[in-house]
Parts: sequence; C-alpha cells; structure tokens
Amino acid sequence: MASIGILGGSFDPVHRAHSRLALIVLESLQLDEVRLMPCQQSPTRSAPLASAEHRLAMLRLVADAHPGLRVDDRELRRDTPSYSVDSLRELRSEHPEAALFFIIGVDAFNGLLAWHQWQEIFELAHLVVVGRTGEQLVTEGELADVLAEREVVEKPSGLAGAIMTGLYCELPHSSTKVRQALTSATSVDKLLDKSVSEYIKENGLYQ
Repeated sequence: MASIGILGGSFDPVHRAHSRLALIVLESLQLDEVRLMPCQQSPTRSAPLASAEHRLAMLRLVADAHPGLRVDDRELRRDTPSYSVDSLRELRSEHPEAALFFIIGVDAFNGLLAWHQWQEIFELAHLVVVGRTGEQLVTEGELADVLAEREVVEKPSGLAGAIMTGLYCELPHSSTKVRQALTSATSVDKLLDKSVSEYIKENGLYQ
C-alpha cells in the first residue's frame, strides 16, 4: 500500500523547519513521499508577499535537494481559496488505494473546528500532528473528544481516519522570522537552505 504525506502552507519563503518537519514524518512513518503543497491564498492568513511563481521555484530547490520530497502545485492552479479538504478529495480520487497523511502543527490542529468541512478530512486522510516541546493539544470540548477517539502514537493502519501524535520538530523557525531577518540583513544561514537564500538574493525578494 502506497503512503503519501502532505505538508501544506504559504511557504513564504520555505525554510529549514519546513524541510525538517517533512523529513521527520517521511522517515519516521517510512512514507513513499511527502508532498510540499503551497497554497494560493490561505483562508485564514493575509496574502503571501512572494508570488506563486517564486514560492514554487524555492520549493522545487528544496525538493531537489531532499529525496522523498515532492512539490504539488495544485492549489496554485486554483483561483479559489486553498481549502485543504478540496486538495485531499483530489488526492483521494487520484490515489484511491493509498494511505494519506496530512501533516499539521499543534496550533493548527487546536484550531481545526474552524476549518472548512473539517469532519470530512478524517474520511480522506490520517492527521499527523507534529509539535514542539511544551506545546499542548486541546484538552476540552468537541475537538478533545475527537482526539480521544482517534489518537494513535504509532503509524496507523488503513487509508484514513486516525490522528497520530508523538512526533516533534524542535526548530522554532517561522516564515515571519525569516522575512524579518532578511529585511534586517541578519544572517539566514541557519534558517534557509543555501539554494533558497541565493534565489531570494538573485530575485530581490523580501526587501
């Protein structure tokens, strides 16, 4: 049975915490691939500063450097807001026999009830919730009940429906922090792949 991970986001720009997170899930769950899926427009965030073309090019540089990572540009080809459930429906249609693993952070998971048609996500994929030390998953309310019903700490069987917890990515980077470093001429060597840093300089991004 094929197994595909999906990591979505604005990737404005893609940074080392993104690639580290994807690789942790890829290796820990022994997936066939993890797809980096940039959004056109997040329903909950302001528009990205870099164009879709630039963000896609930077992601391809990262994917080329890390076997097992792949760029999926389907959300950039839509004019509508990038709802995760729509992309998961498409992937499920394309890969009916594959296990899908949708990767999100603790903060994103704790806000899941605000997501568009969030209940259907469990019919389409497993959730892989990756945290940092000290972060806490929701403990009360409807989402806590869903977590209690579906939580596993090892790679789940089946094609969809589980919430896997227990994986951690300790890099505290964020795209906001990276952009601030770029505009203040602070070194970004520890934040960005060299190829991405060079691409940003060559194209005058985030100035």
